[in-house]
Amino acid sequence: MKHGKHDEISCRRLILEYLADYEDGSMPAPDRVQLERHFEECPPCVVFLKSYRATGRTLKMLKPREIPRNLAEAVMQFVRARCNKK
Repeated sequence: MKHGKHDEISCRRLILEYLADYEDGSMPAPDRVQLERHFEECPPCVVFLKSYRATGRTLKMLKPREIPRNLAEAVMQFVRARCNKK
């Protein structure tokens, strides 16, 4: 995993591919260190991380028993489409 300064396309890929593993603790330690270094150098990614965490807290407050598969897929498609437009 290679992380440099902020570049919109590589940052979007980074976030979509690695953020879930980072947040749930399943990311290997060396990759976690690299990602944290990237966050130190990339304010736009830090803003996204904070937004991602706030969204997660909001969803937890709703306490859904199970998120319908089609809803989860629709959300991921929306996020990917948004990222590809910029």
